[in-house]
Amino acid sequence: MEGHAVLQGHAGTLPQRLKSATRQLHARAERSGVMADLLAGTVKLNAYVALLVNLHAIYAALESALDTGPTPTSLFASLARCATLEADLHAFAAVPQALAPATLDYVDRLSTLHGARAHRLWAHVYVRYLGDLHGGQILSRRVRDLFAAPVGTSFYDFGSEADVHMLRSELRARLAALELDSVQSDDVVAEAIWAFEAHCRIFEEIRATT
Repeated sequence: MEGHAVLQGHAGTLPQRLKSATRQLHARAERSGVMADLLAGTVKLNAYVALLVNLHAIYAALESALDTGPTPTSLFASLARCATLEADLHAFAAVPQALAPATLDYVDRLSTLHGARAHRLWAHVYVRYLGDLHGGQILSRRVRDLFAAPVGTSFYDFGSEADVHMLRSELRARLAALELDSVQSDDVVAEAIWAFEAHCRIFEEIRATT
């Protein structure tokens, strides 16, 4: 698995380790399936809606876990995406559909991250929310251009540009300040690697079925 060598050292802050360990997988995810199509401006509306449906399932599980997980914080309320995804699905008149098998695996995985494994949720906070605060801002413009949609991009809306920068900084600072031992830090890095690999599978499966 890519990134395993990073687990053997502990140099740098946790956000720095996460970025280094997942850099190649992050790039691979952007070249995978429906995400590659979205970035290229070739994705069809049904495939994009399927992406939103699958992301909603992931966020519903993640945000439920965070409610009772590692030190709930007001930051999570600012980052929460379930309601925004529901608004976008309504805007695109989405109908119920089956989730990708890899999404079901992801949701199952999140359901196991409690108790002694709750610290691993920080990996998913890193993978999902920092991604939304960075690349998500580019995707918002792609969606508007592709579908000429005056609505349907609530998912990417975190407020003003200053708000986005503030949330990025606050999230990185929160990750860097976590009181984790070396084993727990390695757990978070390994979990982030798993999450990116899972996203690659999800994106490919969505493309294959839409």
